[in-house]
Amino acid sequence: MKKLAVVLAVVLILGSTVAACWLVNVWHESDVQEAKIIELRKLAAREPVTDMKGGLEPVTEPSASPQSGEEGSGEFVLHDLALLKEKNPDCVGWVSIHGTDIDFPVMQNGEFYLNHDFDGNYTDYGLPFLDGRCSLDTSDNLIIYSHHMNDGSMFSGLLNYADEGYLAAHPEIILETENGAETYQVAEVVRAAGSYGPGEWSLFDQINISAGAFNTLVENLSERRLYDTGRELVFGDRLLTLVTCEYSQNNGRLAVIAVND
Repeated sequence: MKKLAVVLAVVLILGSTVAACWLVNVWHESDVQEAKIIELRKLAAREPVTDMKGGLEPVTEPSASPQSGEEGSGEFVLHDLALLKEKNPDCVGWVSIHGTDIDFPVMQNGEFYLNHDFDGNYTDYGLPFLDGRCSLDTSDNLIIYSHHMNDGSMFSGLLNYADEGYLAAHPEIILETENGAETYQVAEVVRAAGSYGPGEWSLFDQINISAGAFNTLVENLSERRLYDTGRELVFGDRLLTLVTCEYSQNNGRLAVIAVND
């Protein structure tokens, strides 16, 4: 019995040690990635402006884009995408939502940035990335993916859009590209499956949308949406869709769909 008790004690101690080391590594990785994102924000931030010109359509009365989740001052922070592309040609934009921690560069290189940082180093956090099938110039729906991390980072904040009150407080998404900055208004919040079979309708196949496909898109969004935002989608609208994981269903996704109108 004494030997068994000793063995059990050793196993418990070893298990606790392994668990503690794992937690330390997780916390360390979280801190490292947060520091890297903060440095990217500082590196790319231009002087604050109150009137943005030169975009595809100038943003009127621009919202603040706070750094590191802080409340903004009423000034919008543009980012030097040319500088970011010089450091990494895969950087195609910057996405931000005023008053939230969503304030990141957007990458494009297949799914490489699902688990790599801006410098190309492996990390479970990854970076937001544009669907490889999307073209910033021609696609009707720009789909950007990022992780739902347990520490609340990356696109975890999108889950807050399940609450209508949160949408009322954060109705706009800003997407900056080399062509300028554009404001998108949140129109739909939906839960969708991340996997689908051949011939099965999926939100994640809606990149270049014909008139017929648009009607089907609206019907499917109406079935899947969490609530009615009061904003109607019209054929010809350009959409921006931010996507992250959610766990109410197997391999679930939450998508926030916004319109540039």
